[in-house]
Amino acid sequence: MQPQNPFYENMLFPDSALPVIFHFDRLTAETEFIPHWQDSIELLYFTEGQAEITSDTQRAQCAPGDVAWINSGHIHSVRALTELCGYYCLIVDRNFFDRQEIPVADLSLMLQISDTGMQDFFDGVIREMLDKKTCYKAAVRAYLTGMAVHMCRNYQILPDAVTPAQSRRILMVKDAIRYIQKNFMKDVTVDDVSAAAGFSKYYLCRGFKEITGHTVVDYLNLTRCSHARHLLSSGKYNVGESAERSGFTNLSYFTKTYKRYMGVLPSREERGI
Repeated sequence: MQPQNPFYENMLFPDSALPVIFHFDRLTAETEFIPHWQDSIELLYFTEGQAEITSDTQRAQCAPGDVAWINSGHIHSVRALTELCGYYCLIVDRNFFDRQEIPVADLSLMLQISDTGMQDFFDGVIREMLDKKTCYKAAVRAYLTGMAVHMCRNYQILPDAVTPAQSRRILMVKDAIRYIQKNFMKDVTVDDVSAAAGFSKYYLCRGFKEITGHTVVDYLNLTRCSHARHLLSSGKYNVGESAERSGFTNLSYFTKTYKRYMGVLPSREERGI
């Protein structure tokens, strides 16, 4: 079985009239979120609890009423700071904004927005997406356009807010993530990852932690456990097979590691508990 690729989401938008993905998510304090990136624009609107958001070099703590704007190509992750946090997730095809001649994907924009204007726009999207009244798609498109214009006018960051050194670190981390995702089923070491990224182990480890919030080893284990969960949930593989196909050579270490990152024992996942 080929590994899943959670580090890069290739979004499919089946409805060209409304190229969005919309859903409500809840995270617990134990949930591990794999940092990843995508070409689309992602907006998170928090309704309960608190969370820390990372997006490339930006970090922010979000509370109910806050909107997080995650731009195209940014490595991002979400971590619950309270026992439970909930948010609406809205992913928009960047081509939609390009067609409106709103260059949000090409601008440096602030991660966290706390104002009533963005709240009103997002509340409108939620209402229209849930009620689906006549012409709701046109209404959602109008709200999205309003959001993007609001961001361009009020929340641009100066271009030099991200230094050339930070840009290099972001590219380095993406290269490291690509290598991990391609090779996690093998016996991968931090030295292997740093060599593939073309930087010293010290520089890679420091930059990786800065951008993703995870150590290289944590990210490797999280990727392996995530893949093992995918195998277990398919019902085609038992615990031992899932461990082996996910890069673990020691079953007891796998069980311990899986419990740490996934919050449950793999045997419970196998039984669907």
